Parts: sequence; structure tokens; C-alpha cells
Amino acid sequence: MLRSLNTRKDLLPVADLIELCFGSQMDADGWKYVNCIRQAANDRNQIRWILGAGERVAYPLHGYVWEEDNKIIGNLSLIPFYKKGQWRYLIANVAVHPDYRRRGIGRQLTLKAIEHILSLEVASAWLQVRADNTAAIQMYREIGFVERAVRTTWQRDSLLAPQTPVYPGLSFSPRMSHDWEMQQNWLNETYPNDVIWNMPLDVDKFAPTLWQKFLQLVNADDYRHWAIRGGKKLLGVVTWQPSSLHADYLWLAMDPRHEEETIAAALPHVRAHLRNYRPLSVNYPAYRATESFQRAGFRELNTLIWMEYLPPINTHHATWG
Repeated sequence: MLRSLNTRKDLLPVADLIELCFGSQMDADGWKYVNCIRQAANDRNQIRWILGAGERVAYPLHGYVWEEDNKIIGNLSLIPFYKKGQWRYLIANVAVHPDYRRRGIGRQLTLKAIEHILSLEVASAWLQVRADNTAAIQMYREIGFVERAVRTTWQRDSLLAPQTPVYPGLSFSPRMSHDWEMQQNWLNETYPNDVIWNMPLDVDKFAPTLWQKFLQLVNADDYRHWAIRGGKKLLGVVTWQPSSLHADYLWLAMDPRHEEETIAAALPHVRAHLRNYRPLSVNYPAYRATESFQRAGFRELNTLIWMEYLPPINTHHATWG
């Protein structure tokens, strides 16, 4: 039976199902997420606080489940995002118990989610699927999702610094104000609107203006920028942003003509100049500069296809996307 998620009784079995289906693939933040679901299930005050605070991404408070034999064997979470004046919905945690697969349960959950999202007339519906999950990719394409981007998350956990590659002619320095125009252009190319809505990235906050510096001081934001040059030519800028999650973020703005050597040289340099020794995470277009990330001590955490649902053009929702 397909029904709406009931936060009073479903959170614990949903957490168990997510762990069963994705436990072998989850990173530290994934395990933290599942543990938070279990904590919320055991603490009703926490649920009320989340709802009262308007928190929309920490827990699966909206979604659908499939129940059979008095147990939850399918789940789908609906996570709304609001950024730059626009609402989007992310379909997440699509999980079906291994003993009940190949019966169309995942498809039915997804179709119900689309029906729900269409009724809200928000900007768009998205999901992310592992690039090696061919069966799920095919199902989503048949439903009406189209590929928008393929992204790889690279992560570095080791405190040991790999040997910094030697690239004659490359130099490192703090970012200068006149570097901002190129940095902004490269950031917009690497992190386009189709993906930035689901990232903790606001490119405008990196601007070297007095107003942004004032806002950083007021909001206690902390960003650090390193410029990489070949002679007098700017080849890239790396920005560090702290995080409350498992890893801090690095945002790469690179001249695509030189990204291989620039990334390989820049990442160890940045690691050596950060004093907190926290893990680092980079989200980057898939299949680019792979050897450079590996040479800098980063491992591939996952490669995801970002897909957007496009409704039939003959419906009254044709203005979506």
C-alpha cells in the first residue's frame, strides 16, 4: 500500500530501510543523517522544533512510503529547497527492500512524488542517481526525467600531505581584487544554475567588495582564496569554505585550458596552508581532471547524475523548468 509518510510512526523503519539499501555507499554525512532521523523519531520535541524553525532539509518530514506485511518496504523523501526566490523539490532516499524489488514499487513512489510536486506548481523537480545505477537511470528516463549534469564529489580525509607536484612557472598568492572577474566567470561555468541550488555555494559572497567584507564580518563568514598564476597570467582560484558537516568545502575556479596541472598543484598547496586539518570536499564536473585529484590525495566519493523532471508540454504545467 502506498501512503504518505507519518512522522509519528515511520521515521525509525525509514531509517532502517535507508541503512539497509544504502549503508554500503554512505559517507560520514550519510550516517549522521540516518542517526539524526532516529534521534528525531525518539524525541517528539525535536520534530516540533524542526517544523517550527522551518528546517526543510535535515530530516525526511515529507514523502511517501510503501507498506506491506505490516512493515515499510519502500520509501521516498521530498525535500524542498528555496534559493534566489525559487522553490525546487528534490526527490531523495528512493529505497525499496531487496526482497520486494522488481515489482515497480520505486516507479510508483516516484510517480506519486511527481503528482504531489506538480500540484504545488513549484519551479522544478530534481533527483540525483548514481552514475553506475543503470536500471534506475532507465526508469527515471522513462518517467520523464532528463539529464542536466554529471558531478563527482572528491574527498580528502588523510592528514598526510602528498608530495606537491612541481610545475615550473606556477606561483601561489592571495587573490587580488582584479582576479575577481575571471574567478566569477570560471565559477559560473563550473557551478551553473542547474546544480548550484543544491549546494552551499553563493558565488556573490566571494566578491572582494567592501559590502561583502562587511557582511562576512557581521555573519562571521570565513572564506579564504588562493590565486594560481603562470607568470603574470591567472590560471585559477581556489576558495576554502568551512562547514559543520564532515568535510569543509573547496570551490575551484579554473582556466579549463590548464585545469589538469593547476588542480594537481593547487590542492596540496591549499591543504598545507590550512591549519584545522579537517577533511576537504570538492564537487566538480565528472570525468575532468581525475588524475589530478587522485595525485593530490583525493578519492572519488561518488559520481551522480542530476536529473530534472519535464512534464508533457500539453499539460497546464508546461511552464516548468
